[in-house]
Amino acid sequence: MTLATTFILIGRIVFGLFFLIAGMRNFAGFKTRIPSKTNYGWDLPPPIVALGFAMQLVGGVFLAFGVLPVYSAALLIVFLVLATSLYHNLFLFHGKERDPHLYLVLVNITLAAGLLMIIGLSL
Repeated sequence: MTLATTFILIGRIVFGLFFLIAGMRNFAGFKTRIPSKTNYGWDLPPPIVALGFAMQLVGGVFLAFGVLPVYSAALLIVFLVLATSLYHNLFLFHGKERDPHLYLVLVNITLAAGLLMIIGLSL
């Protein structure tokens, strides 16, 4: 195993654990997450919220263990796009109210870019 391959493996495992831990924390605090009010003012139904958390959990486990890495990374990208558009829509905020959302949008874009690299390396 080359050094580059070792780094890629470690990165994929850490990346997967990030989503696995986030999914576990979200499920552990599920009652505090409901109702889940979007930036648009409406609540997501609890089964939809649970589906999002399950996407994090399953995608994270699969990514960490290298099971279908292309599909697990794609699943996590879908999760990031949906979560970002529902909870961090920059166009709905102005001034200082926009700052935390801008930060989280940039974080989610960066996570999606890393997942795209995993997809590229897995093809």
